[in-house]
Amino acid sequence: MSELDKEKYIAVIDQDKVTDEVRDIAVKYDPLNRSGRGEGFHVDDEGELHIDQENVMEEHRLIEKKIPNDAIKIMRLPTEEGQLIHQYAENSFRLYELPAPVEGKVVGMLGRNGTGKSTALRILAGLLKPNLGDYSEESGWGEIIEDFRGQRIQNHLEALKDGGVEAAYKPQQVDRIPEESSGTVIELLEKNDERDALEDLMERLELRDISDRDLGELSGGELQRVAVAATLLKDADLYLVDEPSSYMDVGQRLKLARLLRDVVKDRKVMVVEHDLATLDLLSDNIHLLYGEPGGFGVVSDPMGVRKGINRFLEGKLPEQNLQIREESIDFHTRKERKVVEDDEVLSFPTLEKDFGSFSLETSGGSIHEQEVIGIFGRNALGKTTFAKMLAGAMEPDGGKVPEGANISYKPQYIDTDFEGTVRQRLSKEADIYSQRFKSRIKKPFDLETLYESGVQDLSGGELQRVGVALALARDADIYLLDEPSAYLDVDRRVSLAKNLRTFVEKEETSCMVIDHDLLLLDYVSDRAIVFEGNPGEEGYGTEPRGAEAGVNQFLETMEVTFRRDPETARPRANKPGSRKDREQRDSGEYYAG
Repeated sequence: MSELDKEKYIAVIDQDKVTDEVRDIAVKYDPLNRSGRGEGFHVDDEGELHIDQENVMEEHRLIEKKIPNDAIKIMRLPTEEGQLIHQYAENSFRLYELPAPVEGKVVGMLGRNGTGKSTALRILAGLLKPNLGDYSEESGWGEIIEDFRGQRIQNHLEALKDGGVEAAYKPQQVDRIPEESSGTVIELLEKNDERDALEDLMERLELRDISDRDLGELSGGELQRVAVAATLLKDADLYLVDEPSSYMDVGQRLKLARLLRDVVKDRKVMVVEHDLATLDLLSDNIHLLYGEPGGFGVVSDPMGVRKGINRFLEGKLPEQNLQIREESIDFHTRKERKVVEDDEVLSFPTLEKDFGSFSLETSGGSIHEQEVIGIFGRNALGKTTFAKMLAGAMEPDGGKVPEGANISYKPQYIDTDFEGTVRQRLSKEADIYSQRFKSRIKKPFDLETLYESGVQDLSGGELQRVGVALALARDADIYLLDEPSAYLDVDRRVSLAKNLRTFVEKEETSCMVIDHDLLLLDYVSDRAIVFEGNPGEEGYGTEPRGAEAGVNQFLETMEVTFRRDPETARPRANKPGSRKDREQRDSGEYYAG
C-alpha cells in the first residue's frame, strides 16, 4: 500500500469520560509506549489524556476496545477512495464519485468549500467532461459510461453523451453578473424566459419593483434573486443551483425553498447550500462531500436530509467508521454570558434618515464591553444604513452619534480593485507580524494559506475572510460586520462565530453583526436589534433586547417558526402548516427550544 493510499486515523477523546482506569489502560496498552518509543497516549500536568494525532494508527483501535465507557474513539480519516471521476492536472484536485439527479426530487449537496461541489455540478451540467483521472487526454463516453454501469448515475451520463440533457446552471458569485451582462433586470429575464413563467417568478421572487433597474445598480440580495429567476426561466430538464441563499433574508430563503419544491415536480434539481435551515426545507435527500479541501473530495451515498445534516455536524460517518471533521459542531455549547451594564462602550440616540423614497428610524440604545449584538431583519429595511450612520460613513438626518467611540466597519461587499496579494493588502491595514495579529486574526481565520494569492483571484468565501480580517485588524472599540457569512461554508460560519466571540472577549471590545444566517446570529449574539417595516419604503429598528426575545420577535415578523434539533440543537425551520408550526404559532413561541 502506497503512502498516498494508507489509511489515517485520529483519536477522539472525551475528557469528561476519562477516568483513572481509562488513563491506565490507554498508557499501558499503547503499542507505541510498549515498543519504548514513548510517542503514544500520555497524561499531561493537568491530568488530561492526550496523544499527538500524527502518531495515531490503526493498532490503537485495540485500546478503544479495552476502554469501558467510549472515552476514546479511534476514527479513520477521509482517504482517496471510490471511483475517480476527474483530476485537473498532476498533483491537483481530484473528485471521487458523483451525486445523481433524481426526477421529481431536490437533491442537496453539503460540504466544505474546496471539496468538489462546483466541480460535480459542472460535470452534471455537461460543462466539464470527466476524465476518470487521466488528465493527459480526453476520456471517451463509452469508457466513462462503462465505469458507471449499474450505478444510479449511469442514465444521466448516457443522456449527456447523447446530448439529451438540457441543464440550467446558476453560478455561485452573483455579484459578478454586472461584469458579464448589461441592461435592465426585465431585459435579462425576458431573454431567458423559455417557459413562459416570467410573471410568476417575478411575483414569487419579489422582482417587480426592480424590473426597470440596471443590473449594475442592484444589491447582492437583488442580484441573487435575479440569478435564480434567470436560471429557472430556462426550459431545462435539470436545474443546478449553486449557493442560492447568499444575501437573501430569511423570508426570501423560505420562498426560494417553496419555489424550488414547485419547480421540481416534473424535473430534476440539485442545490449546493450552506444555510442549513434552507437546505433542510428544500431537499428530499442530500450527499455529503468530504476530503481535503483543495486536494481531493469524496461524494457520499445519498441519505435523508436530517440524518445527513446531523452526520455532517457531528463530523462522523459511523457506518464507515469515518471522521470527516476533527471536532463536532454542537450548538448546545454556545456560551451564555450576562452583559455587564456598567461597561458601556457607546450610547446612541434615536437616529433618522430620509431618502425620499425610503425612510428609516432606529431606537436609541447602547453596546457594552465584550458584548455581541446581532442585527436581524429583512432586506431593504435599513440595517446597512444604520450601520453606516453608527460608523460615521453616513450622516443621519435626525439624531447624532456621539463622538469618541472608534468603530471599524466591514461593508457588505468587499472591494476587489486592489492589484496585489492578500499579504500586501493586509499589510496596508495592520502589522501582520505582530503577536496580536498572528494569534487573534491570522491563525483563527486561517489566512496564511491565502497570503500569496492575488486579491482579485479570491473566491467569494476567501474574499469574505479577508474582509473580516481587515476589519478586525484595526484598533477599535466596536467592530461592525455587515453580512460576514456570505459565501462561507458551514464550518467557516461556525468557526467565524466562535472566533468572533473569542476575539471580543480577549480584546475586551464589542461587536455588532448584520447577517441573515440564523445559525450564526443565534450562536454569536448576546442581544438583538430587530428591524421591521415595509421593505424599500420604511424601516424601524428596535432598541437592543435579549437575544432570545429578539429572535422570537424577528421570526414572528417573518411569519415562520423554528425549533432546535434534539440531537445537535441547530435551528431548524418548521414546515409551514405542520403540527409543530401550528402549535408554536398558537403559543407565540416562534423559536422553540
